Amino acid sequence: MTDALTTTWTQDDQQRQNTYLQRVIERIQAKTARQASSLAIFDLDGTLFDNRPRTAYILRQIADQFESELPQLVKAIDSNALQDLDIIKYGPMATLDGMGVTDPREREIISEQWAKRFFTDDYQHFDVPLPGAKNFVSQVYEAGATVIYLTGRDVNMLVGLTETLRMCGFPVGVVGTMTMTKKDFDQDDGIFKENVAAYLDRIGEVVAIFENEPANSNLLQKIFPGAVSMFLLTQHRQDAPQLADGIVKIRDFRIRG
Repeated sequence: MTDALTTTWTQDDQQRQNTYLQRVIERIQAKTARQASSLAIFDLDGTLFDNRPRTAYILRQIADQFESELPQLVKAIDSNALQDLDIIKYGPMATLDGMGVTDPREREIISEQWAKRFFTDDYQHFDVPLPGAKNFVSQVYEAGATVIYLTGRDVNMLVGLTETLRMCGFPVGVVGTMTMTKKDFDQDDGIFKENVAAYLDRIGEVVAIFENEPANSNLLQKIFPGAVSMFLLTQHRQDAPQLADGIVKIRDFRIRG
């Protein structure tokens, strides 16, 4: 599992990121000039947003609410274990490992309480956009593409995620944007995105894909081989497959010198 804030990043890497992000904008502009449709797909968690602050807040809240039952968690938080967001990994168990919370009973309580909070409307406003994300998505939208927010969050989180996108300045809820969530929380992300991709293929040409999960990135690249497929070096599942050839790795959405 990688982390965009700690991955070694060279000048050549940045130049490659600049080139491909700019290529997406230029391709959309060219299609718009010909009055041709274009779609750009953006995942949310780990792609447009860093959701580690959401987990940090939730863990602090759990520690406050269950203080007497969670001495290891309280001790870790009191020692500023959450001061550095790099300690927050994909999923609560890996995060608790890094915080030194090893008691099975504590881990069970924390995992249960984290899930009750993390997958709801109430905490999504703690998510932070990745550097350059808002500006780049706005450029894609202004260039004429339909912006597709394709997320593994379910429909019960739709209100919160829409409000978070709006609050952070992303185009949302207007002509030229679509937000697609799972109908049910338990639906497999890959199957959901494959079904949505079949629908998108009927309404326009997908010119760009942005993902942070290798399995989803590989799947969407296979379905839309003509699109520029870009992979965010943030966090992903520990059991993820190898990223397919031809998918461009980027650190964030900044086009910079």
